[in-house]
Amino acid sequence: MPSLNSRKRIGVCLNENKKRKLNFHIFEDLCRNQGYDIVEVDLTKCLHSQGPFDLIIHKLSDLLVEAGQDLASHHLVQRLQVYLETHPFTILLDPLPALHTLLDRFQSYHLLRSLETQRQGVSAVFSPPCVELMFKRNDMVALVREHLTFPIICKTRVAHGPRSHEMSLIFNEKGLKDVTPPCLLQSFINHSATLYKIFVVGSQHFIVKRPSIHDFPIGEADQSTIYFNSHQVSKAESCSHLSQTPLYPDVLPPSEDVVKQVVQGLQEALGMSLFGVDLIVDTQSGRCAVIDVNAFPGYEGVPEFFPALLSHVDKILKVNKESPSTFEDSSDMPPREDRKMDLRSLPEPCKRQVNSTSYFTMRTPTVSADW
Repeated sequence: MPSLNSRKRIGVCLNENKKRKLNFHIFEDLCRNQGYDIVEVDLTKCLHSQGPFDLIIHKLSDLLVEAGQDLASHHLVQRLQVYLETHPFTILLDPLPALHTLLDRFQSYHLLRSLETQRQGVSAVFSPPCVELMFKRNDMVALVREHLTFPIICKTRVAHGPRSHEMSLIFNEKGLKDVTPPCLLQSFINHSATLYKIFVVGSQHFIVKRPSIHDFPIGEADQSTIYFNSHQVSKAESCSHLSQTPLYPDVLPPSEDVVKQVVQGLQEALGMSLFGVDLIVDTQSGRCAVIDVNAFPGYEGVPEFFPALLSHVDKILKVNKESPSTFEDSSDMPPREDRKMDLRSLPEPCKRQVNSTSYFTMRTPTVSADW
């Protein structure tokens, strides 16, 4: 149940590295000045004795990845789920099933393809064609030739951790031999070396322009595979041989209408408040491509992040205040479906499907090689 005193209680479940990068103490001070109590959440201890919590802010990406293989991590996630089931008025930013979806590129790209629209030209939104590889295939070359175009970008299936940023650009059939499944192969889209990061905080979003990989000739080329770390290419301070500096000054950013369409679609599909979206604009067609979604990103270049987050917390706690709060033991309350996640699915995350809203139609071609 929510806290009974006049001060609302916000739980914080972030690792020290995340808090340090965000300077999260600034947000905690803002919350205290606004009349909130801030409590560090320790999943290794009884949550009931640490609560009650009106809201918990977290980023449990590391823990969810580990929970698929480590029993201790599995139990920590399970402890949080049990607490939420028995305290249905505690708000979790953000729901674990949505975070789980974004940790698996196979799942997240199925979701991104649902953002494909019927529109044409600069108002269109698409996701580049891709092939999912679970294991080495004898017909991989034929599969790629049928569905993708060179150059091809190769990404790991797991979308979190140091290895998730290690990628490669493949220019010919020979380069496909070095692919290590499980991975995702995707047609590279020329985008004038410009990436647009959309940082979402509840009903607000912020657009930050970043460097990205420069354009390449379309089609097979006699060039060796290029291995790179995406962080080293697309950070604000990046200086990579793969990027273009300074950025093209005449590149038109995605329209506000397109950005709102993408943000709204993802919010409706995931039920998330804190996430980032990577957009690029196809150099040839002018269409906007959604290439990645991240849970609780770093918000670099968004000085308004903490005020926006506090405003969002104020808004949802005000709404939650109107909910019934007289249950000492809420075990008789109906379970919240959006809190549930079958931990048995963590080693094989593709078993869970995300239902997209009817607002979008799925049109971009994709192939699953998990047959």
